[in-house]
Amino acid sequence: MSLTLTSLKQKVGDFVIQRYDESGGFRSSPVDYPNFASTYHALWILKNFDLDFAARDKCIRWLVNTETNDLFQTYYAVGSLELLGSYDLAKIKVLESSNIREGKVRFLPVKKVYQIEQEFKKIYAFGELLSRISKNMDETLLYELSKYRNDDGGYGKVNHSTITSTFYVLGAHKVSHRMNLIDKKGVLSFIRSLERPEGGFVTRPENILPYMEYTYYGIEALETLGESVNFPEEHLRFVLNCLNKDGGFRRTPILGISGIENVFYATSILTKLDIGRFLPYAF
Repeated sequence: MSLTLTSLKQKVGDFVIQRYDESGGFRSSPVDYPNFASTYHALWILKNFDLDFAARDKCIRWLVNTETNDLFQTYYAVGSLELLGSYDLAKIKVLESSNIREGKVRFLPVKKVYQIEQEFKKIYAFGELLSRISKNMDETLLYELSKYRNDDGGYGKVNHSTITSTFYVLGAHKVSHRMNLIDKKGVLSFIRSLERPEGGFVTRPENILPYMEYTYYGIEALETLGESVNFPEEHLRFVLNCLNKDGGFRRTPILGISGIENVFYATSILTKLDIGRFLPYAF
C-alpha cells in the first residue's frame, strides 16, 4: 500500500504515543524514564503533524513539578510548556534557573569538535531563555563565538567548521537580535557547500553521507539567513527514505534505529518543505 499523508501521520503518532509515560512525560525509548528533551521533541512532533494529545494537563503538571538541574533541562522544560500553551508557567520555570537569575553562563575553553558544538548549543539555549524575560545576552558571549569563525565562513574548531556549530551560532545571534555581527555572505557560502543535490545535508563539505540532524540544521540555518533550499523534493525524499516500519525515523537511509529526536527533525523538515504537496509522488 502506498504511503499517504494520513497514513504517515498515523504511523508517526503511534510511535510517539508509545513513548508517553503515565507520569506525564515522554521517554527516548519504551524502557527509559521520561525526560525533558524527549518530552520537548515529542510535543513538537505532535504539533508538526497536528496530532491530538489527550494528556496535556498531566504533562504540564509533570513539567512543573519535576526539578530541572541544568540549563538544557530548563530549555527543554520551558519549550515544552510553551508548546502546551502554558506561557506563564514557562516563564516561572525560566526564573528557576540560576543562570538566568544571575544573567550569566560560562563558555568553557574546550577543544574537541563535539564539545565545542555543545558549548555553542549552551550559549544558544541561554539566549533563548533570556529572551523569554525580554533580555539579551551580554555581547562578550557573542564575541567568544566569533573567535570560532573559520575562513570557509562556517563556525567550529580551527579549520573544522560544522553545520551543527554554525546552526547554533546563527541561532544565538538571531535570538539576541545581533545578526549584523554575522558575515552572511561567508556563512551562506559554507552552508550551501553542505547541501547535496541528491537530498540531505552533510556536516562538512568533504563528507559524503547526509544525516537527518544535519539536514534539519542546514534548512533552519538557511531560513535564519532568509534563504531557502535548492533541492526541496530531494530533501523530502531523503527524509521519507529514513522512515522505519515502527513509524519512527533513522538518521540516514542506511540501517538505523528509530529515535524520538530523529522523528522531531524529520517531521520538522517534512512540515517546513510541505510534504503534503509531494507525498503522492514520492515513491
